[in-house]
Amino acid sequence: MSYIMPPVPHITVLDLATQTIAAINTAQVVTFSTVGEARGISLVSSSRITLPVPGVYQFAFSAVAQALTSNKFLSIWFRKNGSDVANSNTRIVCLNGEPTIMAAVINLSCTTAGDYYQLWMGGTATSAGVYTTAATAGPPAEPAVPSIIVTAMQVS
Repeated sequence: MSYIMPPVPHITVLDLATQTIAAINTAQVVTFSTVGEARGISLVSSSRITLPVPGVYQFAFSAVAQALTSNKFLSIWFRKNGSDVANSNTRIVCLNGEPTIMAAVINLSCTTAGDYYQLWMGGTATSAGVYTTAATAGPPAEPAVPSIIVTAMQVS
């Protein structure tokens, strides 16, 4: 006997641009330019990951954090419908101007169809942000490195 699982709402979004902090210690929204695989979950206004039905959703993100000066902070956190999500912040110290990978996985709830989540960031330098790397011809040839990638899928 085999079982066929119904499709689960999911989305992958990413950005291929460097996004730096416009003003020190001021929150700003993270935007996305590309939607990869998606079913049921949508990207609205380049930043709002909009959920179709109530439930629990797992969000995972990875970002290439960097600041061009050493010992500067970059924080990335979630907002739901415009309000900060408690305990969702990821903060990193950017050392010596070198890129560092930030990654987080969090389960977030959707109580009403149409709830949306956004990623926001803030930092202690205007050079702090999420950085992309262009594809290279090689050898070896390598694809581009997005500045940020987010996936979301319904888990219950």
